[in-house]
Amino acid sequence: MPVETRIDTEKNLVIHTVIKGFGLADIEPAWRAMLADPDFKSGMNVLWDFRQGVHTDQFSNADMQKIMSMTVEHIRQRGAQYKLALLASRELYFGLSRMFEAYGDDIPIDIHAFRSLDEALDWLTQ
Repeated sequence: MPVETRIDTEKNLVIHTVIKGFGLADIEPAWRAMLADPDFKSGMNVLWDFRQGVHTDQFSNADMQKIMSMTVEHIRQRGAQYKLALLASRELYFGLSRMFEAYGDDIPIDIHAFRSLDEALDWLTQ
């Protein structure tokens, strides 16, 4: 699986780490893995870490809208009391993360893209 999901109960954090190529079809299995984990609690913040990703599918505007629709459905399943940080050091992933952040203005969670792990963790724990 191109996404590894880990729960850090001490930090109240879910970490999805992209370890291979990443595409639209990889999102839902990562969410299901999180929801199925016995350590998961609905108020946990989420970090998507794209720093190890080697390439990505081409994401269209329609794909971003689809991901946003999936996120809205996911919020219905787990609640909206959390933050979502997107961590990307490569330009492509960071650009896609910023695009997703912009699409997220209309949903009830805070989304922010970061280039630095320390900055992402600081924001998630504020």
